[in-house]
Amino acid sequence: MTIILGKYKTTAVSTAKGKTMKARLPSYFSFSQANDLVRIGRQNDGGYLVSMSDIEKSDLLIGLGICDDWSFENDFIKHKDVEVIAYDASVNFRFWLKRVLVETIKNPFSLHGVKKVISYRKFFQGKRRHIKKFVGLSTLNESHCTFLEVLNEAGNKNVFLKIDVEGSECRFLSDILNNEDRVTGMVIELHDCDIHLDEIEEFIRKCGLSLVHIHANNYAPIRLDDNLPLVLELTFSKHAELSNSCTLPHKLDMPNNKNSPEYELLISDNI
Repeated sequence: MTIILGKYKTTAVSTAKGKTMKARLPSYFSFSQANDLVRIGRQNDGGYLVSMSDIEKSDLLIGLGICDDWSFENDFIKHKDVEVIAYDASVNFRFWLKRVLVETIKNPFSLHGVKKVISYRKFFQGKRRHIKKFVGLSTLNESHCTFLEVLNEAGNKNVFLKIDVEGSECRFLSDILNNEDRVTGMVIELHDCDIHLDEIEEFIRKCGLSLVHIHANNYAPIRLDDNLPLVLELTFSKHAELSNSCTLPHKLDMPNNKNSPEYELLISDNI
């Protein structure tokens, strides 16, 4: 059986519940775990581990990429009621119309699609804004903007970043580094790690924030020749107290795909 999710195609692995698959990362991914990690966002895909200290020091949450899931943003403001600016041009009237129609066709008596629209309208109001733009490119198309434009919109505030822009993140890694003094903490999903491994290494080595947690997204496959996971979720912190040891997966981690085994990460020189 195969699973197709976005551009990834991989073979489903039949294992007992709770089993893991081993994946490997180069030694420059070595990190010290934050002592105060909390899970923010829903179970499985959409939830991330971040430092509570960074949440408390933040004045603004910028979410790059939301689709139909703002559980991270919703959980964040339960801990600290900050301003929220979310960016995603794919979420518009046509998106919600299609969502409602699909849900209705699947189950004419279901109100799930309608409830989701109501939840969206209820959440994004007042100091919680949704800007219908993709982040990462400067183009003639008004539905795109650069990361620097995002920061200009934010103003001079202590910013927490949640970045899940399906591959565009590598277009502005250098801009994050150049403006990291404004960032309290960050969780970033890195796609196509096999192609961008050199850029990711440079980002980790140069980043002034501490790498405090790593999780591999098990919706994406593991490269066969060296066991490299192709999608990673990295958490960086400015304010966390760090531990001398870490365990992966962390007790708060969950597989993104609940129907496939979690990836057990090993950090080694032999890759």
